[in-house]
Amino acid sequence: MAMNKWLRLLVVIGITVFLTANIVLIGRENSKVSRVNHITDWSLIRKTDIVHSMPVDGVITEAERHYVMADKDETIKEFYVNEGDSVEAGTPLFAYQGEKIDNLAAQLNAEIESLHSKKNSIQILINNLKSMPPPVSSRPTYTDSYYNIDSDTDYNDPQPLPETYQDFNQAEWQQTIDKEIGEKTLEMEKIEADIKKLEKQRDTFLIDKEKLSITSPIAGIIKEINPDSNKIMTIASNETVLKGELNEEQLGKVNEGMKVKVLSHLFEGRLTGEISQIVKLPSDNPDHKNKSLYPFMVTFEKENKDVHIGYHVTADIILEEANNVPAIFGKSVRDEDEKSYIWILNEKGLTEEREIATGLNVGNLYSITKGAQEGELYVTDQRDAVKQAPFITPLDVYQLNRTALKDITRKQVIKYILMGILQH
Repeated sequence: MAMNKWLRLLVVIGITVFLTANIVLIGRENSKVSRVNHITDWSLIRKTDIVHSMPVDGVITEAERHYVMADKDETIKEFYVNEGDSVEAGTPLFAYQGEKIDNLAAQLNAEIESLHSKKNSIQILINNLKSMPPPVSSRPTYTDSYYNIDSDTDYNDPQPLPETYQDFNQAEWQQTIDKEIGEKTLEMEKIEADIKKLEKQRDTFLIDKEKLSITSPIAGIIKEINPDSNKIMTIASNETVLKGELNEEQLGKVNEGMKVKVLSHLFEGRLTGEISQIVKLPSDNPDHKNKSLYPFMVTFEKENKDVHIGYHVTADIILEEANNVPAIFGKSVRDEDEKSYIWILNEKGLTEEREIATGLNVGNLYSITKGAQEGELYVTDQRDAVKQAPFITPLDVYQLNRTALKDITRKQVIKYILMGILQH
């Protein structure tokens, strides 16, 4: 029993001495203990991407809706496609009857054929005149044309006009023949010009007839066919866009050209694009009872075959971003007199107060533009450090190994143990 009393007394005395020593050491001016910062949490300054975004709701829809208009003066002969069919640019959609064009082309072909026949007859006459031998004796000469040219004339059986008789004159006869050939040549050239003119008109009609087969101006899907409407066909393009509406507060933050990212459980991967259009007029008539909504559209950089028209998604509009910048946690920053400071754990084992300049901050993440750099250690909670002084950290037993212990001298071990005991 006496031993137990003495043991208890020694324990009480030891505790009293320990507490008294701690109080004296901590209370002394210029005490090393009072100048030690006990750092419980620290981190490494790393580069990362900081993104300030705003979520908006929207729907995936076709980029373009093209209406094929019908000619009210024409009758549709046949449709080549059905609703839901996929078409490419240039795919035939339907054809008109084109009865008027067929009738006009037939009339022109008949006139052209008649002129060709007349031309051939004149050519035969010219050939006959060129091959006609001069007379060997006096014979009648013709004071007018050798042939009366009309549509019923057969140039293989010429009929002379009334004749007058005179003495034969070789030179006069040749002059008459040459004159007749010249006149018929001019007449034939006029007929050829008329043929070319009619053929050009006919070809124009044939081109117009080809236009009676209407083709698709874009690649897409036939959304609707309505034979009774001027908008006879509606084609939705294959390209997709995101359409949505911004409220009054969002409108002031968003500009055309801003990046947009879309993630959804409805498809794999991510869609990226940009705001291509913002309509600055409300989608509905302004009403003092309801807030206005403003339509916007997003075009994508690349199509995703798994994204279908009609999907409702949430998109993040990137309002501001800083890529690959040094970043720290917000609670590590101390603001004073419009300046910002953090505590750096430097290589000398001291907590160093460092003035920094911050850039974009989102949530609890701040970018650093000046004052600190990637790879430096900093105190994640600025309240852990009170002044520029040496620092200690909790012992991490999981990082202890024989190699690390061999690098520490006995004097350092005793020093750190005593500092740790006194600090606690």
